[in-house]
Amino acid sequence: MHSDAQQAVASLVERTSIVILTLNAAEHLRALLPALAALEHAPQRVLFVDSASTDETVSLVLGAGYNVQSIQRREFGHGKTRNLAAQLCADSDYLVYLTQDACPQGSDWLAQLLQPFADPQVALAYGRQLPRAGATEAERFAREFNYPARAERTTLADIAHAGIKAVFCSNSFAAYRREALEKVGGFPERLPLGEDMAVAARLLKGGYARVYQPAARAIHSHDYSIVQELKRYFDIGTLIAMDSELSQARLAASGEGMRFVKSEIAAALQRKQPLAVVPILLRTAGKYFGYSLGERYRLLPLGWRRRLSMHSFFWDQP
Repeated sequence: MHSDAQQAVASLVERTSIVILTLNAAEHLRALLPALAALEHAPQRVLFVDSASTDETVSLVLGAGYNVQSIQRREFGHGKTRNLAAQLCADSDYLVYLTQDACPQGSDWLAQLLQPFADPQVALAYGRQLPRAGATEAERFAREFNYPARAERTTLADIAHAGIKAVFCSNSFAAYRREALEKVGGFPERLPLGEDMAVAARLLKGGYARVYQPAARAIHSHDYSIVQELKRYFDIGTLIAMDSELSQARLAASGEGMRFVKSEIAAALQRKQPLAVVPILLRTAGKYFGYSLGERYRLLPLGWRRRLSMHSFFWDQP
């Protein structure tokens, strides 16, 4: 890399805080801590925000030389806790958020994730997520579909044709320009999940751009059961119903959900696994049912909302 480019990257990294949210994360830290130690350029700060872990999480983090901010589990919220972290890192120009089960790859992942911020219009960049070792075919397909090798840049004008896909991103592996984040009021706090997409919609509306940066890679995937998918999509339906910005983006029909299902079935048939179509259809039915219920969460008693949600703690918040 040219010396000027190296200096530019080093300058970005030196003004960046990495924030990792944890809860009983010891098994994940054995991979994540080395990924942090492997960085070519050290960030300004690495901050762990821990929700009262009862395993070795805190001792492992402190032993690696990083800072820990402890909170009570009842205080956690996807948007609320990330806003707290932003306040604790008020001297950083850029904020990188990771979840405990996302493991960045290589020694240049932070530089790659921050590279899009050379464009002053970019307020948000998120990286590519790859399936974990031993991932199911469903996991692999979801990661390949949602996180392709092709980079992408969207602005407000793209919502008209791309719909909610124009604001898709993931705080499991994402970076933000602090100034832009503050201008839109930070992450929305009264949502069960999806604070990343909700703030992306606000950033685009504020005239900023969102970038998908596949050169920054992390291992991160989940093997959800049909019931778990139903619960996850109940939360997604609730998210869309609660957030007016995402509701407007959703109305710009992109057909992304149907394209996903058709592509997954085609991939199964191409592998000569016709029986795999059955769980695909069952999982799709679970998603659709969960999403439909989530859109109508206001009609459901609080107890049912808790049972149907993957983030039941959300419904206990005042």
